[in-house]
Order: sequence, then structure tokens, then C-alpha cells
Amino acid sequence: MIKHVIFDLGNVLLNFKPRQFLKKYTNDSERIDQFIKKVTSSDKWLMLDRGLVPVSEIEDNLKEKYPEDIDLLDPFFKNWLEMLTPIKKNVKILYMLKQRGYSLYALSNFIKEAFEYVTQKYTFFELFDGMVISYRVKTIKPEEKIFSILIKRYNLSPKTCLYIDDTKRFIAVGESIGFNVIHYDSAVKLTDEFEIYGMLND
Repeated sequence: MIKHVIFDLGNVLLNFKPRQFLKKYTNDSERIDQFIKKVTSSDKWLMLDRGLVPVSEIEDNLKEKYPEDIDLLDPFFKNWLEMLTPIKKNVKILYMLKQRGYSLYALSNFIKEAFEYVTQKYTFFELFDGMVISYRVKTIKPEEKIFSILIKRYNLSPKTCLYIDDTKRFIAVGESIGFNVIHYDSAVKLTDEFEIYGMLND
């Protein structure tokens, strides 16, 4: 029986689409792909998720390393938090689950500056009974340690948990731990998935 629902944040409850965001500054799709590899898909970005360095340090480092991209790096680092907007249809489900008595948790790789921004801006974070965020615990998904922290901190039994994430390799770790899982993408209708578990039925 499901009692607890664990949500990833990025691209499950909050949009994070750098490719789409960068189209405001260039129409060169190849350049956008290269920029993403250099920045948001880089090891340096993972250092931010781990909470090891501030965004300002990574920004300075990347501008020094890639001066040819300064025309993209400047607006990106000035405005990137604007990407983090709610996925309204999924946020609505948080309220539905809360009303039905489920406890809600967040388990997410997230940067300190971004997390402070979204938690101040969006009230739905008040619905969570607990959150384990990568920069706070200095470990990231798919490392099993971050899952273990969540389980131990909130005394959760994996078989009573339903875990939703948009990344397959993170889902695989959750499944190996014993979570029930939903691999989310934009084509998935979460209400249908929850109804399979009998969670949103009246």
C-alpha cells in the first residue's frame, strides 16, 4: 500500500529546459548543443549540484575557459533562474495527494541558489513533509547514499513509497532499493499513473 510519494523536482514539478531557454539568444542549434555540454551537462555543473562551489565561481571559470561563448554565458547566468517555472498540471496533483492523506517528499539534484529562489517564489513547497536536496547533503543521484538519507531521515519503508523521476538511471536505483516507481516524461499523464495505484480514485 502506497503511503508516501517522492518527487524529483526538475522536469517533474519545475521546468528546466536550457535548450529551449537558449533559443532566445541564438538560433544555432549546434551551438546550443555545444553550450549545454560545456555548461549544464558538465562536471562543473555537478559540482553545483553537490554544493561544493557557488554559481559565481563556476560562471567565472566558464567565462575564462570559453571566452568565445561570452555572448551566451552572460545572459545565461544572468537569467537562468527564469527557466524554473512550475509544471502546473503536476503541481496540482501535489494538492490532490495531500488532501487524500499521502505524505510528500522531494528528492532532487538541485543547486543552492536555484533552490533558494524556487522555495521563496512558489508556495507548493510548503506541502512537502520532507526534502532531501543534493547541495545540502553533498551527494547526488544516482548515488545510493542520497536515497538512503531520505529513507533513514524520514523512517520510510521503500515498499510503501512511490518515486517519480524523469531520469531512467535514477529510477533504476529507486527500483533496486524497493520503491514503486513512475518514469515521468512530458507524454506521461501522472493522474493516470496514480489511478493505476488507486490513489486518486474518489
